[in-house]
Amino acid sequence: MTRYDRAETTARIFRAAVQEFAEHGIAGARVDRIAADADAGKALIYTYFGDKEALFAAVLRSRMTELAEAVVLRPDRVGEFVGDLFDFMTANPDVLRLVSQEALHLPPDAVPDFAERRDHYAGKTRAVAEAQAAGLVDPALEPSFVVLSLMGLVSWFVAAPQITRLVLDEPDGADLRRRYRQHLVEVARRMLTPGG
Repeated sequence: MTRYDRAETTARIFRAAVQEFAEHGIAGARVDRIAADADAGKALIYTYFGDKEALFAAVLRSRMTELAEAVVLRPDRVGEFVGDLFDFMTANPDVLRLVSQEALHLPPDAVPDFAERRDHYAGKTRAVAEAQAAGLVDPALEPSFVVLSLMGLVSWFVAAPQITRLVLDEPDGADLRRRYRQHLVEVARRMLTPGG
C-alpha cells in the first residue's frame, strides 16, 4: 500500500493547475482535468483549495512570489533588471500567461492579493527613485513609469512568440534570446541614463 503524502499531492495539484490556468484561463480551466493530470481526486482539490477561483489565486500568488524573489530591482542595477526579468519570463512563460488570464477575467482592483502586489511594485518604484537620487537614472523620468516601461520591454517577446517570429524573421533559440537580452539591457541603460 502506498503511503499518502499530502505535500506531494498538493505539489502535483499545483503543477497541474499552473498548466491548466495558463493554457485555458480562469473560465476555461476545469478542475476535473487538473485532478486527472495531478492523479488526485477532484474532491481533494476542493478540500485543499476551496473553489476554482481560490485555486487560481493560490497559483498566481505562488508564481508571483517566485518572480519577486528571483527578479529584484536594485538601485545600482536598474538597467540590468530588464535582463533578469527577461531571463525569468523566458524560462517561465506561464507566469505572463497567468497574469494575462487574470487581466482578461478580473477587474484591476479585484486581482488576488491586490494590496501586497501593489506594495511590491511600490518597492520597485522606490528603487528607481533611489537610483535617480544617486545620479544613476535620469531624474526627469517618473519612477513608476520607468518600472512599467521596463516590464513592458520584456512582454511581447514572451507573450506573443508569433509576433517575435514575424518581426525578427528568425526562429526562437538560445542565440536569439542571448542577443535580445543584451539588446534589452542596452536599451534600458540608454533610456535611463541621465542626459541620455
